[in-house]
Amino acid sequence: MMIRKYDPHSELEIRSQHLAAFMYILGIDEDKFDTITIDDLISLIRVNYAYDHDISLDVASKEYIKKQNISLSRGVRRAWFDVQFAGYEVGNE
Repeated sequence: MMIRKYDPHSELEIRSQHLAAFMYILGIDEDKFDTITIDDLISLIRVNYAYDHDISLDVASKEYIKKQNISLSRGVRRAWFDVQFAGYEVGNE
């Protein structure tokens, strides 16, 4: 039986790649990855995937944009938290 040891550095790398995938989806340049904040990411999602609550016209497309907004926001928040947690683990080895 092989015993696997938890490696916080590899965990941080994997989590950082997940967050980077969301940043690529949002069209962020790779040179800005280190300086962007979670607030910037959420604001960018809200601008690029904006929807209004008027349901009188074209309900399907508004619903699609709304679901994209929600999915991206949740994914970015989860990925950001995972990176922060993994960074904490690396710092407290």
